Order: sequence, then structure tokens, then C-alpha cells
Amino acid sequence: MKSGMQSNFSMLKLVPLVLYLLVFSSSSFAQVKVVDAKGLGINREDAIQDALRNAVGQAAGVSVASQTVVENFMVLKDAIATNSKGYVAEYDIVDETKITDGYEVTVRASVSLSPLEADAGLLARQIGGLRFLVMYDKRNSPGQKTEELDFAVDAVNNYLASKQYRYIEKSRFDRLREEAFLMMKETDTAEMTFVQKLGIMSGAQFIILIDKIQAEERSENFDTRKSSRVRMQIKAFDNCTAEGLGTAVLESEWVPGSASDLTTGITRAVHKDIGKLMSLFNSYIGSWINNGTPYELRFYQVGTFRDFRDLRNSIKESPDFGGQIEITGLNNFTRLNATFRSVPDDVAFNILDYADAIPGFKEKTLDVLLIYGRQISFAPRNVVVPEIEENKKLIDKN
Repeated sequence: MKSGMQSNFSMLKLVPLVLYLLVFSSSSFAQVKVVDAKGLGINREDAIQDALRNAVGQAAGVSVASQTVVENFMVLKDAIATNSKGYVAEYDIVDETKITDGYEVTVRASVSLSPLEADAGLLARQIGGLRFLVMYDKRNSPGQKTEELDFAVDAVNNYLASKQYRYIEKSRFDRLREEAFLMMKETDTAEMTFVQKLGIMSGAQFIILIDKIQAEERSENFDTRKSSRVRMQIKAFDNCTAEGLGTAVLESEWVPGSASDLTTGITRAVHKDIGKLMSLFNSYIGSWINNGTPYELRFYQVGTFRDFRDLRNSIKESPDFGGQIEITGLNNFTRLNATFRSVPDDVAFNILDYADAIPGFKEKTLDVLLIYGRQISFAPRNVVVPEIEENKKLIDKN
């Protein structure tokens, strides 16, 4: 009888442990999503990495939806997928095939949802109202027909629309472009100045600049026939920090015939290679998870070298600092490029607090003149900066 009571008592002690293990196992299982995904690459390793990115993208499709508003869904999903190594706990290769141009691989990947959801929340706070502006500068496009450039803009915009990216409608861009031409001096052909001006007017954070479209022809089958393709050179910019993110070349397939009809080639080039362009943005945004979001801080009519040294030290001690900082003296302002993990308002508040602790800044009573995306302009209170006032009017007007 005694041994039976001890046995029952032991069983009772085991029940909470069993329940705990069941709950813990269920919770752990819920934090992992098993996904089958295919990938393509010029070699086996590239195909595997592409498959893992696609697996993370599938898992992110569910997790990101609960972390952000719909307007930034695709941006976050694609940006997070670039960091596949951080989310894939393990994977098996289900199938692999050598194809004409490389490899095709299918993987079964276990994607860890907890870090993915945490990073989705972080990026959602950092991105803000992200919009793309697709454009060209006809002053710097010699030999290009306007109708061909317009068709290319429409083709890229159609892709953005199909992927639910936010972008500036072409009709609105056309109106803003004419206003920008009137404001810019005829002798001022600086591409970046023009691009930034239009970006500010439209409220776009990222710029897709169509730089060049050209047709190529080649002879085939012992010169008995010709084939052609279209190449588009496109530049990517972060408009808030005036940073070039790289150039992508979009190419259509070689098709029989001459390249007299560029529009067909443009459509094929965008359909085939647009991923090259978007990967520039996705990788850039994805890096914000580890390095913080890039900001450009502009300081007008204030600060000595010693003052900025002290400000830099304060920033580097901040837990919000992302690890990268650079200070550059320009003609009319001092530029501080740094990475932070906060939203623009919080960054501005923190910078003001740091400045108030530095005598050289405090005596000037530093204030915020303008916040445009991740570009924040500071100056002493009551100081009027013509460039900032013009930008304010442009933003208010448009």
C-alpha cells in the first residue's frame, strides 16, 4: 500500500513536468516554419542561396503581415529575405537539376520565426512612408527618344504596382518635372541635384533613374540571320542621404530580327532582369537590421571642429547608434552621416539633447529646420537658410 502511494505521488510530480515539456515543445515548434522553395543560380551554391532567400520570403509573407501596415509589406518581405542566413535554422536539399544556364535547387528549410518577426518590427519602424520615384533626366540623355524613356518608366512602374510597392504616379511626376526644369538653371546639368530636387518635390525616398537604353544586334547562323536584344542601364539612389546604391543593367533575351521595336525589348528586359535592380534596394534596406538606418544630418551656421568631435563622441556612446559615422565639411553646411536604430523624430530629439550638452552648440540654441525622410537639417534658432526654406515650400506645395 505504501509503495503504491509513493508511485502515485511520483506520477503526480511528473505531470507538471510532462505538461511543461509539451507546452515548451509546442511553443518551440510554433516558432519554426518548414518551407519548400526553389532557387536558380549560375552554379550550385548560388542556386541554394536563392532557394533559401525564397524560403525566408515565404515565411516572411505570414510573419511580416502581422508586424506592419500593408503599404510597406513587400518592401519588408523582400528586404528581410536578403538576410536568409540569419533565419534559416537548417535545410535539406530535396532536389537539384543541372539546367542549360546553371542549376535549379529545391530545399526544405526550417525558418526561425522569432528573429524574423523581431526584425520585421524593427524595419517597419525604421522605413516610414517609403516611396519609389522612377524617372529620367532628358537633359542628360542625348540620343534617347522621349517616348522610349517614357515607355521604360511605365514598364518599371507597372512592375512596382504588381509587387505592391509604393511609387509616384507618372502623371504627377510629369507635372513636378516641368516645375523642376523651370527652377533649375539651364547651365546646371548636375544629375544628382536635379534628382534630389524631384525627390523632395514628390516625397520619394528612393530614386530609380533610367540612364540609358540601347539596342544590340548580332549575326548568327553564318551571317544568314540577325538577332537583337535591349540593354537598359538604371541607377539606384537613396534620396534622403544622396547615396548612390549602384547600377543595374537589365537585358532582354536575344530574339530573331532587328531591334527596330525598342518597346518590346524594354518589356522583356524589365520582365527578365528587374530583380537585379530591386536587389540593390532590398540588400540596402536589409542591412539596416544589423547596422542601423542611414541618416544624413545637416548643420547650418553652427559648430567648430571641436564641437563636432564632442557630438560624434556622444553619438558613439548612444545605445541607439548603429556603428557607422562620417563627418564632412561642405560649402554651406556640415554633413554628418550616421546610422541609428530610431525613427527620425527620436533621432532629432536625441541630437538636440547632445547639442545642449556642448557649449558651442548650446549658446547658438540649435533647432530643427526640416525633417525629410532620413535627412534632418539643424541650425541656430531664428536663422533662415534659403535652401531649407525653398525645400519647405516645395514639400508644402506638393
